Amino acid sequence: MSFSLILKDELKGFYKSKVMIFLWIGLPILALLVHISTSNSVEGMPISLLTSMLVSSIGGLLASVMLTVNIINEKDTRVFDLFLIRPIKRWYLLVSKFLAVYICVSIACILAISFGIMIDFFESEILLDFVMKGIIDSFIMTLSVIAISSAVGILIGVISPSIVVGVVLVIFVGNYVSSIPAIIPLVFNMDNPVTIVLVIGVIITIILMSLGIILFNKKEF
Repeated sequence: MSFSLILKDELKGFYKSKVMIFLWIGLPILALLVHISTSNSVEGMPISLLTSMLVSSIGGLLASVMLTVNIINEKDTRVFDLFLIRPIKRWYLLVSKFLAVYICVSIACILAISFGIMIDFFESEILLDFVMKGIIDSFIMTLSVIAISSAVGILIGVISPSIVVGVVLVIFVGNYVSSIPAIIPLVFNMDNPVTIVLVIGVIITIILMSLGIILFNKKEF
């Protein structure tokens, strides 16, 4: 079975899930609620930036939980046995899950942030140049958080013995790990913080995914 077929199957499973339907509808509604509750801005901050902070946190957490629960469920029901008796590389399974959830959650977050951008553009008195800079920052920060959170979900799903333990680890560990790219530039007062966030996000994601794949390859199903 090819990687593309496995990815297509994972995408089909995740985008039809109730969680994803909630995200695609709920996150844009959240952007509207942010607009209503903040009266267009908080201390000059664009609605799109406020929305990205909220949806990246919510989307990242749900991405981690979905992946963790999915992997643990498939371990418990011995679904992996059916795959691994076929000539399929084990990393196909994890990477396809990561990409499926990352793509689905990213689309939901981008829809919400885009809704915030529309509000900024049509109703806000904030300067357009400031809004455009905030848009770029918002997208980079959101996509970095979701990538790290998804990688955390993969790793915890592989090592966790139960769903309860996995969800607890995601809540108490995942949020801290996913916030690292945003914290480091602030602590060290770095120039080009957005670039730093992107680079650190990619590095952490690769490290976590590599650990998950290594541990998964060592498991006996």
